[in-house]
Parts: sequence; C-alpha cells; structure tokens
Amino acid sequence: MIRNSLIEATMLLLISSSVLTGCTSKEDEPVLNKVPGDGVTYSEYFKSVDELDERENITYYEPLTTDEMLLLAPDSIQNAVNLLDSKELPFEVKEQTAFLTTSENENGNLQNQVQFSYLGENQNGSPAEFFILSVTELDENPLKKYDFTNEKVDTMGNELRKEVLTEDIPIYHQVITTNGSLVYQYYSFNDIENRVGLVVTGANEIYGYYDGHLYHVGYSIEGNSKEAQEEMLQLTRKFIMGGLTET
Repeated sequence: MIRNSLIEATMLLLISSSVLTGCTSKEDEPVLNKVPGDGVTYSEYFKSVDELDERENITYYEPLTTDEMLLLAPDSIQNAVNLLDSKELPFEVKEQTAFLTTSENENGNLQNQVQFSYLGENQNGSPAEFFILSVTELDENPLKKYDFTNEKVDTMGNELRKEVLTEDIPIYHQVITTNGSLVYQYYSFNDIENRVGLVVTGANEIYGYYDGHLYHVGYSIEGNSKEAQEEMLQLTRKFIMGGLTET
C-alpha cells in the first residue's frame, strides 16, 4: 500500500513537472508578431543603385531583443551577422532591439531585412547617441552599377571615404563634415499605437556589400571625433566579418 502511494505520488510529481516545464518554455519562447508599419529605410546617397526605397508589399514585425531576433531571423541573415557586445560601444547603451521587415520584388521573391539598434540615452524624445546596423538580402552587388571610387563628398558636401572591408572589397564611410547631412532613417516602435515607424535624423553612415548582403550603418557619437569614427568602422567590420580585419 505504501509502495503504491509512493509510485502515485512520484508519477503525479513527474506529470506536474512536465506540465510546468512545458508552460514555462512556451511562455519564454520569443515569437515574431506582425504589426502595422509605415515607410522603409534606405541610404539616401546610394538609393539610386540599390533601389531599396522602391520596396513594396512590406511586412513589419514587432521588435525583439537582438539575441531573440537572431534566433528567429531567416538563416541567411543569421549567417550574415555577428552580434556586438553593447559594452564595445563608446557610449552607454540604454536600449538594444532588432526589427525584421520583409518585402517582395517585382518577381514576387521575398527579401528580408533586419535592423539591429544600439541606442543611448534619450534627449528630446530621441537618442543622442546611437549605432544602428541593417542587413538586407540582395543578390547583386549594387556598387558594381556605378564607380564611386572618385567621389570624395556626398551630395551635401560631407566627406565620403572609400575604406577597405576586407582584401579588395570596399566599404564607404560618409562622415558629417558640414553643418548639414543627408537624411538618415531607422525603424522605431510606437508602444501606444503598436506599430513600426521611422525616425528621421542625421548621422554618419557606412555602406557596403558582402556575400549576398547589403550592410548599411548609421551612427551618432558625441564629439564625432576621428577616433570614434574609426572605432565605428572597425565595429562594422566586426559585425560583418566576425572579427577585426587589417586595413
């Protein structure tokens, strides 16, 4: 009798543990939730060659943490990025999120884009410092459509530097050197309206293509020193290549 009672108690405990474990696992598992949204992000200077401003049939997803997004993002995106430790940035990161958007090209083929945002402390509703990296699936290298090698400034007169991503692959660095800049846009989430929208601001930008993916970075660092600019370039290389590369 005692033995049967012990067996029943043990079985009940195992069943309870299984149910509890299952519920906890399901509740903790991140999911991609579709939400309304407006607008698309793109490089104002390079849009003539990559045409990302012409994307249609956009699907927006509620933002997740960067780690959660990397678990759920398409394999092609997962294999194309190397997440950064927020402690590597030269400012204190207050918010770290990631956005997935999808679109369809004229042939109906799906195109994925993920934006990874590292945001500093807000001032007047927007972060004073930020480092935002987006990666977009793109079959063809848009930089082959036009030779930017001889371009030294962008259309606002800010410095355009041709840097080296790795070996003979270029990456372009737009640095604000005047009192104005081209428009830089990135995704943000409105918790009240539960929708994705755009923040429009000015920023230094980095743009390059590698192994089937287009990388576009926008950053704002207090002081905008040459040391900070070089650091952002190195972190971009690390994000793309998985380690710092020789220049």
